[in-house]
Amino acid sequence: MKIQTIAPSSEIEPLKQALASSDVILDAIFGFSFKPPIRAPFDTALPLLTESKLPIVSVDIPSGWDVEKGNAEGLGLQPDVLLSLTAPKEGSRSFQGRHFLGGRFVPKTLEEKFELNLPPYPGSEQIVELSSSSQKL
Repeated sequence: MKIQTIAPSSEIEPLKQALASSDVILDAIFGFSFKPPIRAPFDTALPLLTESKLPIVSVDIPSGWDVEKGNAEGLGLQPDVLLSLTAPKEGSRSFQGRHFLGGRFVPKTLEEKFELNLPPYPGSEQIVELSSSSQKL
C-alpha cells in the first residue's frame, strides 16, 4: 500500500494525480474546530475528493462539516466511514454511513457530567461501531 500526503496548495494537479493512484481517502483535513465557510484552496479540493468516487474515511467529523450543525451548507464531504474520537460530535447526527467511536478514555464522572451517553466497549476493545450502513468500504 502506498500512502500519499497532499499539502494544502492552490495547485490542483498534484491532488488529481494522487487521487488517480489512490484506493481510499483518509480525511483529517480540518479537525473539530472547523467553522464554515470553506475557504481556498479547500473550496476547490473538497469537490475533487467527492468527484473521485473513492471511498472516504473521515476522522472525528467530516471535512467541511460544522462540529455542531453538521453539513448545513451541503458542501462538506460525504464519507463512507466516520471514526469519531472521544464522543460523537453533535454535527454528526445526520451522518449516514458506518460510524465508529474510538477512544475509551473518558472517565465515568465526565461522561455523566456532560451527559455523553457513551456506548459500552466490549471487553478491552478501543473502538465500537455506533451504526452500520449497507455501503461497504
